[in-house]
Amino acid sequence: MSMEYKMGLFFGVLAGALAGLLFVALMKHKKVIDCHFDERQERARGQAFKYAFFTLAVAVICYGALDTIFTLPCDTLTAVFLCFCLTMVVFAVVCIRKEAYLSLYEKPGQVMMLFGVIAAFNIGIGAIYLMEGTMVENGVLTFRACNLIVGVMMLVIMGIYALHISSSGEEEAE
Repeated sequence: MSMEYKMGLFFGVLAGALAGLLFVALMKHKKVIDCHFDERQERARGQAFKYAFFTLAVAVICYGALDTIFTLPCDTLTAVFLCFCLTMVVFAVVCIRKEAYLSLYEKPGQVMMLFGVIAAFNIGIGAIYLMEGTMVENGVLTFRACNLIVGVMMLVIMGIYALHISSSGEEEAE
């Protein structure tokens, strides 16, 4: 990789992060995201952060150990991103199970629609990279897989949330 390519990648990631922050700020301003949790939810989210932190620690240590012993079929950024997404799924599962994923004033339909849009956008970008043949280079999964990974992660979280809602609805009906 040339230095120009690396700089373009760095500034692209930086621009994406800034766009994400602006998007979250806009969603908070429009009251789609409203982070007011009660005490029970705060405790549950603290526990979820704890589980997510330890998941991240174990995942990164496992990645480091495996990368030292074997030649892994993905680049470093992709592997770290997989660890991060695994952590986000653990956080989401714990919060959803304890009904602390959404705050008291958030509208689940709007949030899940937002997640669907994010998932579709990222899966679309991932599909483009897959069709171009740039997602895998020389048998190594490249950073271009990160969009697809995020899209799948969002679908998994949406699926877990939908399962939780349907199972809690069945319990209430009985």
